Amino acid sequence: MNPEFKRQLWLQFSLPRLILMPALLLVVGVAVVLSSKPGNEWTALALAGTIGFGLLALGVGVRAAGTSVSDEFSERTWDQQRMSAMQPWAMTWGKLAGSTAYSWYGGLICLGVIIPCAWQLDHPLWGLKIAIMVVMAIFLQALTLAFHIQFSKLDPRQARLGGWLWVLLLLPSLPMLLRWEDTDILAWWGRFWSAPEFLLGSLVVFTVCAVVAAWRSMAESLSVRQLPWGWPTLGLLASAYLSGFASELEGSVAPAASRMSLVGVCVCGAMTYFALVSEPQSRPVWQRVASRAAAGQWHAALTQVPRWATSLLLTLLFGLLSFFVVEFPQRWLPGVALSWALLVARDSALALFFALAPRGRRPLAAFLVTMLVLHGLMPWLAFVVEAIGMRAVMYPPVHPGQLAAIGLALLHALLAWALLIWRWRSVAASSSRVVTP
Repeated sequence: MNPEFKRQLWLQFSLPRLILMPALLLVVGVAVVLSSKPGNEWTALALAGTIGFGLLALGVGVRAAGTSVSDEFSERTWDQQRMSAMQPWAMTWGKLAGSTAYSWYGGLICLGVIIPCAWQLDHPLWGLKIAIMVVMAIFLQALTLAFHIQFSKLDPRQARLGGWLWVLLLLPSLPMLLRWEDTDILAWWGRFWSAPEFLLGSLVVFTVCAVVAAWRSMAESLSVRQLPWGWPTLGLLASAYLSGFASELEGSVAPAASRMSLVGVCVCGAMTYFALVSEPQSRPVWQRVASRAAAGQWHAALTQVPRWATSLLLTLLFGLLSFFVVEFPQRWLPGVALSWALLVARDSALALFFALAPRGRRPLAAFLVTMLVLHGLMPWLAFVVEAIGMRAVMYPPVHPGQLAAIGLALLHALLAWALLIWRWRSVAASSSRVVTP
């Protein structure tokens, strides 16, 4: 048996807890039946079972998946895990399945109540909706585990607080999604799909992506280097998925490429910012990349490349695709897309500029304040100022001319990368000085 899975089971289960869960749910079920109106017992039990499953699998289970990692960072026991001989995949599924086992113990009891009640009531699509709840629970648990693994390297307290963000954002949407009936239709990539079936299929894909994200984040935490294919693959999948919902842009070359390029710039740009703030940006990482590339060890160099660099490359490629390949009826869209991609490149350089500061204690805070100024204050001033030239200098995408907007955005990016090169060389020069007594 997986040692981590076995360890989590020992932590989660004990004889009193094994007895307490079914006893507590039995008392709740009896209370629901006795307090319900005559003839309405099946409906009341089904509702109580659904609420119980949500509290256990989507509440307690999500919290347990996250704290299985963040508690080890805060209690300083993670180094012992890293010294073990376990592989990243075994550690990932051991923590995911083991830490949530007790919540699934109660959740399965609730499902044992929901299924006969739904069958007795002959509720339409009850099997499909139960499957949606189960897959949603696994998705949120895997996503929270990946989030905690990633952010615990920066600050376990932030990871513990931010881990509930996914629940607060996604859990309230579940009741609304479960109200979809077979007659509800969704349009995706020009085809019509049954809404419940499309939701279940989407959740299955999202769950696979979340489990893979947890596995690769675990490999990173265990210092097991892998080729950087996961993050750009997620960017391509998310871009293709969201492009299916975009309105048709009838370009003269390919409508699908039109939608894909615009959505890809937005999605991969957002992923670049997320990667910049969620992983440490240190000089030794790029030193290892440069030294291995100089030695011709390209495989080893690629395994050291941070995730944000891969999504930034996709952002620039999507921006170039929108400008040079795809033709839009809205002539200003390609210029905005490419100029936005160049601004993402500028902001990536600024993030590294702050991270490489010799005495910078809070580079993340400095970067976030700078982004608030560049993407909050500057666009506001750009719309207040009447001079179009001054607007474009402050925020290039607002310029009506495509080439002018792209040129100004390129100038922003070049200045930021020039600052980064200067900071890199100055830090290298200061670190090369050897002080002798």
